[in-house]
Parts: sequence; structure tokens; C-alpha cells
Amino acid sequence: FLICNALTHLMIFAFVVVLIAFALFLYVLGLDIPGTWKFAFSVAEMIIVGQILSMKYNLGASWGLILFRTKKGLDIIASLAKHEKFWSFFAEVGTIMSYGALSFIFMRKSVSRNSAIVGFILLLFLALFVSAPVLGFLAVNVKGALPNQDAMSGGVAESATRSLDGFLILWFALLFGGGMFFVLLASILMYGVVVLGALSSTVFSGTTAIQDTNPGATFLLPGINIPFLEGIIALLVILVVHEGAHAILGKMARVPILSSGVVLFGVLPVGAFVEPDEEYLKKIEKSKQTRVLVAGSTANLITSVIVFIIFVGFMFSAFALNLNERGLLVATGDLSGTLQKGDMIYKLNGEDALGYKNISIQKNSTVALSTNRGDISLKTNGDGKMGITFYPLNGGSLIFAKFKYGFLDFIYLTLGLIFALNFVVGTINLLPLPFFDGYRILELNAPHPLIAKAFMIITLVAFLMNFVPWLF
Repeated sequence: FLICNALTHLMIFAFVVVLIAFALFLYVLGLDIPGTWKFAFSVAEMIIVGQILSMKYNLGASWGLILFRTKKGLDIIASLAKHEKFWSFFAEVGTIMSYGALSFIFMRKSVSRNSAIVGFILLLFLALFVSAPVLGFLAVNVKGALPNQDAMSGGVAESATRSLDGFLILWFALLFGGGMFFVLLASILMYGVVVLGALSSTVFSGTTAIQDTNPGATFLLPGINIPFLEGIIALLVILVVHEGAHAILGKMARVPILSSGVVLFGVLPVGAFVEPDEEYLKKIEKSKQTRVLVAGSTANLITSVIVFIIFVGFMFSAFALNLNERGLLVATGDLSGTLQKGDMIYKLNGEDALGYKNISIQKNSTVALSTNRGDISLKTNGDGKMGITFYPLNGGSLIFAKFKYGFLDFIYLTLGLIFALNFVVGTINLLPLPFFDGYRILELNAPHPLIAKAFMIITLVAFLMNFVPWLF
């Protein structure tokens, strides 16, 4: 009885702490303060909560990070690993997607013809059909910021197309020669040089070049700059497929799997892990090590392709059934609070709002709006402006939409984040950076260790340069 009573008290304590922590976290997210402050407060809270739970339950947390190890998932991994032909094909296809023709060197010429064909087809599909929607979806959903009208009306796309014409041969050479690895590495290096040039111009010439340069990278934080629940779901999918693939290929290579589990930061699930016997892994032949290491990115990239196809099907179905909103989506509301961000405007002075460019709106007058909040009147200023910003939704975009029912918005954001973030994580993990699989793969297959270290240093500098504009 005493033991049961003690366990009950421990469970109640944990429940209360978790409840308070989530409530405080959501309160911070709702504050009207800069995102950097929200991030700082949230991190501080999770560190404190993680340490409190760790001391109470002897969890051995470090800076709020709690690892829950278990052997329960090992039976599932062992069962899946029995299908060796499928997973060998999976690893070969993924290596082609990740490293293109370099795969024949990394895999010691053991890639089959069928896996090479499928791999190159998927690589081309990723590059031509998935990569652009990934960038577009994140551009309109990270930070909750809407794109400017010029960017979505074709100006940016036309400019990119003209630039691509000049580099088409080089782009295909990079893509087929080194897969997503070469394409991403080249992009980071080139933009790193752009940022370095802008920084030099600002420092030595006193220009505003660095302030006018967009960052090439950012952190994606659920609740801070991407939706909280949808972001958590997407990150969990990423981690499960990534670590699960590592474990399955490791099991096939007869590498002992010591444990698996989840990682909490305070009360937030931020990771999943599989713990192989690293010393044993280093002793097996290099082609098998490469298969195990590349499996994580392979799982992410293939998941991205599958979910992208589902996402496109969902969007087309919603458009066909007329479930998407059409009109002007409010980006920033008026000062009086009559219209707020996320509201829809359907008519202006009785005319279809999508024709706003051809609707005559007088200065210092009153405009009649038909909205999702009902009929509203707003006054214009001396320039004929209503004091709001908006974006037209005409039902023609596959990456940017708002729906008539909230659960459809949830599906849209969840599917979009899953395919976009799997693509991002799968490709970035290939970079030769410390703690990334890409560095271990390159180190394993480079003719000399100094080559891998040189790649790592150059990539790390360029990668960090992509973040520099955030400081200005």
C-alpha cells in the first residue's frame, strides 16, 4: 500500500509539472514579443523543467535533455530487418539519391542496375518536382510570414529560370555526379560567398549590403517560427524514419543494437534515437558501414517523395471540391482590430475582391467589405489605403492555401511540414559537418583523412556564413 501510495504521488507530481510547463509554454508563445525572446524564454523554461523532473525521478538530465532508453523497439527492428533484399535495394537507391554517380565508388561498385535506375529517377523527381515546393512551402509558413506579392506572381520564378538557363549543364552535372549532396553543398558554398561579399562590403565600404542580404538558413522551431502541433508531428516522423532506418540497416549488418528511445527537452519530445554498438560498426566493411550511415537520409528523402505525392493529391482534391478559400487573405490587420491576420475578404464595395486592382477606391472614403466576420466598413486615408496588407488566394497555388474548415488547414500544414522538413533534414544530414552522417560517410570513403577534414572546414565556414545576416 505504501509503495502504491508513493507511486501515485510521483505520478501526480509529474502530471502537475507537465501541465504547468505546457501552460506556461503556450502562454509565452502567445505573448506579443519578438521571436528571439520567445525562444530564449522557452529554452530557459524547458531547461528548468527538465532538471526538476530529473532530480525528482533520477533521470540524469543534462541541460534539460532527458533520454528514455528502452529495448521494446528492438523486436520491431529485428522483424523488419528480416526482409534483407528490400532493405539492400532501399540502401542502394538511397545512396544514388544522396550521392549520384559517387555511389558506385562509395558502394564499391556493388549497386545493382535496377536500384541505380530507380535511384536516378527518384533523384530527378526530387530535384525537379519536390525541391521548389519545399522552398515555397517553407517561405510562406515559416514565421507565419506571407510572401510578398511579386515573389508569388512570377517575378522571382522568372528570374530563377533565366539564371538556370546559364547553369543548366553544370546543375545536371552536379545532380547526377554527386546527387543531393553536391547540389546542396554547391548552393551553400555559393551563397556563403555571396554573404561574405556583402559582409566585406559593409565592413570595409560602409554599405548596407549585409542588411539587404537574406539569411541562407534558419532554425525551425515548433511554436516559434512553425506551427507547434503540426511541427512536433513532422519532427517526430522525421526522427522515427531516420533512426529506424539506421537501426534496420545496422541489424542487417549484424551490428548489435544496444537500445532505442526518445529524447525530451523539458516536456517537449525533440528526438528519437537508436544506439548501435559503435565499436562493432567501425569494424565491418566500408560498404556496409556506408549503407548503415546513408540509411537515415534515404528514409527522409523517400518519405519526402511519398508525402509530397499525398500532399499534392490532398490539394487537388480540396480544390476540386471547392473547399479552399478564394479572396484576399489578411496578412496584417487594421489598427482598430476590426480585421485581423488570417481573416478573409470576399468582396470590396460589392465586387469580387480578387479584382481589387481594377476596383476604384476613393481617398478619405469608406469601403464596404464582405468578410468571414460579416460585413465590415473601413475608412481609407489620404492615399486611398485601408491600413491593411493582404495576399490574393485564387485557388491556383499548390503550396499556399487556406481552407474553409480548420481541420483541413491542420492537414495542409502537417503534410506540408512532413514532406518539406524530411527533404531539408535528409539533404542537410549529408553535409560533411561534425555530428552529421555526411561527415562520417565522407571520412569513411575519402582517399585520405585530410580531404574529409578540408571539406568539413570549408563547409562549416560556408554553412555558418548563411546564418550571418540574422545578426544584422
